Amino acid sequence: MKKLRLISLILVCVMLSGCSLIVKDPEVDGARIVITVNGEEMNKKAFTEELNANIEMQKQLEVFYKSYGMQAPAVSEEEIRDNTIDDIVRNTVLKQKAAKLQLDVLSEEDIKQLEKDTENSWNNIKNGMKARFFTDSELEGEELEKALEEKAIAEGYSKKEENDRLKNTLIMEKLRQETIKDVSVTAEEIKAEYDSLVARDEALAKEDPNEYGRALMNRQTNYYAPSGYRMVKQILIKFLDENQTEIDTARGVLSDKETAFTQAESAYNANEEALKEENISTEKIQELNDKKAELKKALETAEDEKFQAEDDLDTALEKGYAAIIEKAQGIYDRLIEGEDFDTLAQEYNEDTGMPQEGYAVRKGFEDFDIAFMDAAMELKKIDDVSKPAKGIYGYYIVYYSADVKEGAIDISKVQEDIKADLLKQKQDETYENAVKLWTDESEIIIDKEAIID
Repeated sequence: MKKLRLISLILVCVMLSGCSLIVKDPEVDGARIVITVNGEEMNKKAFTEELNANIEMQKQLEVFYKSYGMQAPAVSEEEIRDNTIDDIVRNTVLKQKAAKLQLDVLSEEDIKQLEKDTENSWNNIKNGMKARFFTDSELEGEELEKALEEKAIAEGYSKKEENDRLKNTLIMEKLRQETIKDVSVTAEEIKAEYDSLVARDEALAKEDPNEYGRALMNRQTNYYAPSGYRMVKQILIKFLDENQTEIDTARGVLSDKETAFTQAESAYNANEEALKEENISTEKIQELNDKKAELKKALETAEDEKFQAEDDLDTALEKGYAAIIEKAQGIYDRLIEGEDFDTLAQEYNEDTGMPQEGYAVRKGFEDFDIAFMDAAMELKKIDDVSKPAKGIYGYYIVYYSADVKEGAIDISKVQEDIKADLLKQKQDETYENAVKLWTDESEIIIDKEAIID
């Protein structure tokens, strides 16, 4: 009777636990078909390998973000799984379409290029292995080559897989080109886009005229110029490295002293406000008055130290200017004597970020050092050159190169760029619409329950 009750109890436990006591056969489970696209099947084992690779890639991305002190975009394993399914379906549909159009049949030229690309890619992988693992190695020649090959394979790389990857990329590009070959852009579309961009930038200029100067500074095309702009170029003579180090140190000290002064001032003012409060005890008033003297002394000390830091920075700056004034003055003298500004700028300018056409500036433009702006706006006419002006980086020698005409940019200057952008947009849209159509027409079976199980 006891045995019967025990058997009954075991049966109840099994029923309550569902299938949790059933041990899966990994081979049988891995062989289950989880995705079918037009009869082409993928089993669970192959899917899991791709899923795990994508999960590992996400982990590496998180490590990369963390190394720069940033937080990687949060992505759940469920999202990674769904994205993996979508990618597999899309890639399978595209491969099938390419095969149907016989685009997977490579020409001799394609094969030669593929071999070359594979060799280059494999060499890059081996160079990566060398940089990571063999920097101190004494191996040379064939021995080193063999070691690099073996290490690349041990790290999960394969020359055949690289060839397959590049071959697939080539075929996919051929499919894309075949799909978009008839896409074009009309003159009317270009004009409509131009008008839209002009209207956009005109509205931005009315809201903030400085947007035009910022756009050009960042090498972005702006389609409408507000009034008052001029183009200027500069020859920057930077502080010598040793002087720049002293200046940076002095600026750092001053920043700390300014912070200390602000804190001391806030503490003193807070104490003063506390003394003004009503209904405070005699003891509290005495305490605040005693503290006032202490806080006042701390404030005076902080102010003295701030003034000293300002003097030290001025001294460091003057020392820096003195070391480069002869060079700056010599360049200015040559310009006054008639030498070409662009030629001298090419030789001496240390502003590596200056656009070729220079900077667009206007009265009130606040994105540059005030010393640079003062020098630029004091110039009376085109071709005028400023005397060397003391700035935060060294000496500025500023050249008034042109006026900026108010209004819309000439369409001839931008129509090719607009055409290229529109063509790219239309090509992308055409291709994605085609991919959606091919996918919608496909017979796709996804056994999500088997994937999750």
